[in-house]
Amino acid sequence: MDGYRKKGFGTAVAGLIGIAVLAAIGYALVAARFSNDRPDTPTQTPGGPPPALASNAAPAVDESSPGIAVYNRACVACHGTGVANAPKFGDRAAWESRMAQGIDRLLAASIAGKGAMPPRGTCADCSDNDLRAAIEYLLIQVSYEPAASPRTGDTP
Repeated sequence: MDGYRKKGFGTAVAGLIGIAVLAAIGYALVAARFSNDRPDTPTQTPGGPPPALASNAAPAVDESSPGIAVYNRACVACHGTGVANAPKFGDRAAWESRMAQGIDRLLAASIAGKGAMPPRGTCADCSDNDLRAAIEYLLIQVSYEPAASPRTGDTP
């Protein structure tokens, strides 16, 4: 009977530690979502995109862009802080190998999920075009220039 008590106590302690770890992760995600005063990430201006980093002067992006809206709604929680090894917003070194893959492969990985990122990230209701716009927004912040889509009337 004494061995049974020791095993039950160990299981209870392990369970409490597991709950504490999950609570800490949840707290970190919530804090990242609602905190605008993180010194290691760009601050977000109300109603607009985070400012471009001084070392990576990004081109101006239309503030009404669907990419910004999707990023602010669904991507910033992980990509704003780098939680679970997500490449951080504006970190060119972290995005370098991903940029080499191209947007189509990044979109496919976003749709399917990769590593700790679930399928479609945290935006289950986003269309493929919404996800593409968010990816382009993230890449533009590290000076990636997406291929221009042909305009009507342009000849190759």
